[in-house]
Amino acid sequence: MGRDFGRGPFAAAGAALGGGPGALHLDGTLAMSPTPLAMDGIRVFDLTQGIAGPYSTMLMAAHGAEVIKVEPPGGDWIRHARNQIRGHAPAAIAVNVGKKSIQLDLKNADDLATAQSIARTCDVVVESYRPGVVERLGLGAAQLRADSPALIYCSVTGFGRDSRLCDRPVIDHIAQAYSGWMHINADESGAPQRTRNVVLADQITGLYAYQAIASALLRRFRFGTGGALEVTLAGSMAAFLAPRIISSALSDGKVGNAEFTAPTGDYPTRQGVLVVAVQKPADVQRLFAMLERADVLQDARFATPQARAQNADALRRELATILQDRTAAQWEEQLAPHGVMVCEARDIAQFMAAQRSDGVDVIETLDLPGVGPCPLVKVPGAPPWQGRRSAPRFPQVGEDLQHILDQLGRSPRPASAIATEHHNP
Repeated sequence: MGRDFGRGPFAAAGAALGGGPGALHLDGTLAMSPTPLAMDGIRVFDLTQGIAGPYSTMLMAAHGAEVIKVEPPGGDWIRHARNQIRGHAPAAIAVNVGKKSIQLDLKNADDLATAQSIARTCDVVVESYRPGVVERLGLGAAQLRADSPALIYCSVTGFGRDSRLCDRPVIDHIAQAYSGWMHINADESGAPQRTRNVVLADQITGLYAYQAIASALLRRFRFGTGGALEVTLAGSMAAFLAPRIISSALSDGKVGNAEFTAPTGDYPTRQGVLVVAVQKPADVQRLFAMLERADVLQDARFATPQARAQNADALRRELATILQDRTAAQWEEQLAPHGVMVCEARDIAQFMAAQRSDGVDVIETLDLPGVGPCPLVKVPGAPPWQGRRSAPRFPQVGEDLQHILDQLGRSPRPASAIATEHHNP
């Protein structure tokens, strides 16, 4: 009995199983390729803005999916975030590279009809609206899956559509506060601290959303069934914090950010900060042996793991005094090759240089149209951006709309209407 792989380009991919490696063109035809990407031929309708949803769909693009990003007149709000460089927000580039962009005003009947038509050609829909909005637009999970039961539909929300807090707006800072992360990340005085300059909750949610969608695609390949998914910021932070949640429940409920094993910590040196990490007694012995200060551990206060735990502050003071003798870079060069877990606390520029010189090789530089030479992080587990059939790009707002309309056979929109929307968002 054959499986129903649904509609859209993914149907051809399912039918092609067992026929050798291949990649799908946008018209649904299968083309042989020596290095197919995992999501070649999968079409994604991206109704998300900000970071969490767009990050999940960028990961799909990195694995070969055709991601059609729907932007309101003027573009996704993340494009206008602070810290603009060369006229672009770095965060917008990071989570939207490799996508196509169409500009539609979903309050306009014609544009809404266009959106509905495009969505029905897709294998995956991802949205991040407040509850009820997509249903009013005729773009809800039940509405689209009525025509295509094999469709995979993912909603990215703050607290969940069925929660009492479903209507609350949520951003990264709120998710950190709600989940307990800020208390886990408390300073030495116990004051809650958020993780700054990194949208932790948003990016974690994007990762979990991508994982959920990829698993749903695998289920569809195996069994021919689609489904509706929901990934929340609250749930994603809970999953991320699972060990601490268990620890809190089984202890007195007080979970801070104290180091587990002395003398693990961050130490100022003659120049720079050296991070020292130890897990086992042997790590501590190796550290002080390589520092040529094994005598420190002969002190009864530091002779056993239990004693070191009771006298952790004193041990850290001893180590801090020793490390003042050299720079962080010198200590790393001396200690790390011998299995001592130390590392200079690098800034981003130092990291970019180090990953290149050390052969870690996790960043590549591409010349993005409209941006210029730009570093792009290689998505772990995905092939590099360079060397693909189509060079990745950071799309300008709405630049792919006409191409998508041509595919659908819909009448072109008047250029004057598009221009009016662009200049009057």
